[in-house]
Amino acid sequence: MTDFALLDATYEAANSELGRDVVAELGVIEPRIDETDTWCRVPMRLVYDQAAGLHIELGPYSLDPGDIDRLREAIRRYDIAIAGGPGLRRVQ
Repeated sequence: MTDFALLDATYEAANSELGRDVVAELGVIEPRIDETDTWCRVPMRLVYDQAAGLHIELGPYSLDPGDIDRLREAIRRYDIAIAGGPGLRRVQ
């Protein structure tokens, strides 16, 4: 594990008020923050709570089904681009 700063939330309110339950720990990603020219550690979790139902947490961020669909599409487009496949338009 690296010494990069952890980017996460305590989730105290969700734990005490929404019955937050971590279904699965999904590892840690280490994204770069361009504005500060630094890297950080962001834990990924599959979580259930009474407000959002089943969702994914990326550190302090919670992804709902619409966000997850957009992330899936971004990964699909990345896979196409990395394979040199068709269907990827460059945005200027």
